[in-house]
Amino acid sequence: MAAGGGAAAAIFAALVAELDDRLTSPGQAVRDDRAVEAAKREEARRKAPLSLNAYYYDRSDDAKIWLATEPLSPEVRQRLAMPARMQGDAAEGGISAVLGTSDEHPYRLLTRVRLSVVGQWAAPVFVTQMRARVLRRSAPLSHAYVFHQSQGDGEPLKIGFDLDEPDSIARVIGPDERLGGAYVDDRSLTLTPGEPITIDVQAQTDRSYCEWVIDLDLDLDGEKRVVTVDDDRRPFRSTSLARRYQDRYYFSMAKSGLVHDGSGPFEGRI
Repeated sequence: MAAGGGAAAAIFAALVAELDDRLTSPGQAVRDDRAVEAAKREEARRKAPLSLNAYYYDRSDDAKIWLATEPLSPEVRQRLAMPARMQGDAAEGGISAVLGTSDEHPYRLLTRVRLSVVGQWAAPVFVTQMRARVLRRSAPLSHAYVFHQSQGDGEPLKIGFDLDEPDSIARVIGPDERLGGAYVDDRSLTLTPGEPITIDVQAQTDRSYCEWVIDLDLDLDGEKRVVTVDDDRRPFRSTSLARRYQDRYYFSMAKSGLVHDGSGPFEGRI
């Protein structure tokens, strides 16, 4: 029995040694590394292809306008009359816009949005098109506006949307802020895993109030997918100038505050 037990122990030890050799051999190590990489790629494919963050932003060289979404209450009027009251501090629920008027487009206002995008897929993500999709359209906001002159220099923008177009694709913005050809016609936009990119957006409208989102058309190794960008589950909001306002305010340096100018058409003042 002792001899039999010794033989069994020897066989077991040999099997353990062979198994250990297989597990620690270079070939097995390579196979294990490949399995780990395959698992990582599969995990990455379960994630959204892009990490997205979008928010409104202002440039210091913009002449800014705050527009009320409803008639001003007595409390809001009182706060607007307080000294050194700045745009947006006195009223809530309105929207901010940027003065983009010209002789050719006297009612145009602009909306600035900044997108922070990070690739987080297992392979490069190709953005084949970007477009603004209007969810709601109505007459321009006409309750009240607060006007502020620009304060300094700004940085260049990357893409522009004309919300008045039926299919508002991303366009190149020229030096005079005119929209040119389709952005993706001249440039490719590809995000590798972990690569961040910032996209500055300028949306414009000449004749409407718009609620809108941004759709990104993606190519994921031949798979087509659309990712929608919004303002934290709310649409972005833009408006053109109205023909007439119930209340007009402008910022006066001499009075260090806002001055009420009655009702009437838009009038920007320094």
